[in-house]
Amino acid sequence: MFVPDRCSRAALACLISLALVLAACGDAAAPATQQYFFPSMSQQSGAATATPSPTAEPKPAAQPAQTPKPAPTATPVPTPVPTPVPRKPGWGINVAEWKDLRIPYELGFDWIEVFLPPEYPIPPYKILYRVDLGKAVTGRQEEIDQFARVVEGVAYKSRGVIQAYQIGNEVNLSREWGGGQPDPVLYTRLLQIAHDKIKAVDPNAIVVSAGLAPTGGDGAGHADDLSYARQMLDAGAGNYFDVYGFHPYGFAYPPEQDPNAPGVNGLAFRRAEAHRALMEQYGQAGKQMWATEFGWLVDPQQEGGSCDWPDMNWQKVSLAQQADYARRAYDYAKANWPWMGVMFLWNYDFSRSPLYPNGCEQMKWFSILDPYGHPRPIVEALRP
Repeated sequence: MFVPDRCSRAALACLISLALVLAACGDAAAPATQQYFFPSMSQQSGAATATPSPTAEPKPAAQPAQTPKPAPTATPVPTPVPTPVPRKPGWGINVAEWKDLRIPYELGFDWIEVFLPPEYPIPPYKILYRVDLGKAVTGRQEEIDQFARVVEGVAYKSRGVIQAYQIGNEVNLSREWGGGQPDPVLYTRLLQIAHDKIKAVDPNAIVVSAGLAPTGGDGAGHADDLSYARQMLDAGAGNYFDVYGFHPYGFAYPPEQDPNAPGVNGLAFRRAEAHRALMEQYGQAGKQMWATEFGWLVDPQQEGGSCDWPDMNWQKVSLAQQADYARRAYDYAKANWPWMGVMFLWNYDFSRSPLYPNGCEQMKWFSILDPYGHPRPIVEALRP
């Protein structure tokens, strides 16, 4: 805040009599302090103080007082700061873009998972970046070498920005191998390369193995998740990750569903427990598991839509079920899984991402926002 100098309002009187000028300046108001929401932005403004004339050698003639610069016409308005919301350690969410993260902030999410490396920190979140394996899945040495250079470059540039790296995604699915057979041994080689490159330039970064997709067995286009994990660990993968990644989707069931019950075939949230047992069997009990994706698929009819997914229709749940199951999943893990670290809900904003113009893109119907960006009931269910 600027406090006008009273001499500026008495300039005419200063020309008439120096005594009147000194009297007017003598009772000027004290400088005021403008308080801002950010302490580092606190500013002080003060009126200029005239230098008194020497008394030993009086000047032959009075000098007019210097006219100060005109006051600003408006007082700057400080930028408002959101009311602090306590972070929920272990709560994460996948985001397509990070331009507007107001709702995850309000819900207390501590981590976000992103798919392009940001060039700057995104406070107050910690960032998990999913590393694309790219053409390295071909096994060609030149492609593997290029993969290594890219990973090293991102890690070097992103020190202090990205806290964790997930190396690949659902690598037990053929689609992640260009339609070819999932290869746990080649994946372990790529995991080792990425781990070593990242740790060489950012020793504090967390390396997460690819979140495996629960599949309920081998089949066309996919390998059994437990069998694939076992082959990874046999190939030495445990030496090259700090955290074990898994995707404990709920499918059609509530989070407490026994994955070994008849007909469930392991396709339930608690499938994570079988992977934890495998970690312990292979000497990885001292490490956390992270659920780098989990969630429930909303039936589009709940919002007046109609989408047909022959392989996924059985998974559809209501908006109310999505909300209830997600909250219960976080609560169940907190109460029963001391080995579970961050759980990344799938997803925040894929429903409105321009990257997916098809309204029936299934990723949109896992989102906590509807296609217009309005919060679905799950948002209220997850509020502190």
